Amino acid sequence: MNHVYKIHCVFFQQRNQITIQFNSLQVDFDNLNARYEEEAEAAGLLRNQVSKITVELQNLRQKYDKDMMARAEELEDLRYTIQ
Repeated sequence: MNHVYKIHCVFFQQRNQITIQFNSLQVDFDNLNARYEEEAEAAGLLRNQVSKITVELQNLRQKYDKDMMARAEELEDLRYTIQ
């Protein structure tokens, strides 16, 4: 009977240790999952910002390309006028 009791005690100790480990792993998983969701949200916000900046950059390039072409034409006209 004493032997069965010892086996029973060891079994419950091991079960308790496994339960504690499982709970710890569950907390770790929850924390990592929350961190992943935060990082995914931050990445999405960054992608949106990069997209907006890219569009703005393209618009500025087009504007300055037009301005530069107009200035070049003005300079050409001025050159012909001077000659």
